[in-house]
Order: sequence, then C-alpha cells, then structure tokens
Amino acid sequence: MIIIIMETQTINNLSKEVMILKKELSEIRELLKEDLVFAKRTEEAWQEIDEGKCTRMNSEDFLTEIKKW
Repeated sequence: MIIIIMETQTINNLSKEVMILKKELSEIRELLKEDLVFAKRTEEAWQEIDEGKCTRMNSEDFLTEIKKW
C-alpha cells in the first residue's frame, strides 16, 4: 500500500516536471529562432561590407544622412 502511494506521487511529480521542461524548451526554441534570424542578417550584412556594397562616411555626414530619414 505504501509503495503504491509513493509510486503515484513519484509519477505525478515526474509528470509535472516533464510539463515544466516542455514549456522551458518551447521558450528556448523561440529564442533560438530569433538568434538564428539575427545571425543570418548579421552574416548577410558582413558579406555586403566585404563585397564593398556599403557606403563609408564620417560621423557628421552620417548624422546628416539619418536626419533625412
């Protein structure tokens, strides 16, 4: 009788822990998706820089340019 009660409690505890882990994994998965998007955009930007597709300017010209936006 005592063994059955202990097994039930253990199974319930494990079930709760599994549910918590699933939720945490889901949150981590979403964060990783965002990280991968950021990494891809960063890599594309560096490729554009390496290919010379970007414009260089000093800080004054840059500030003037962004004021136009």
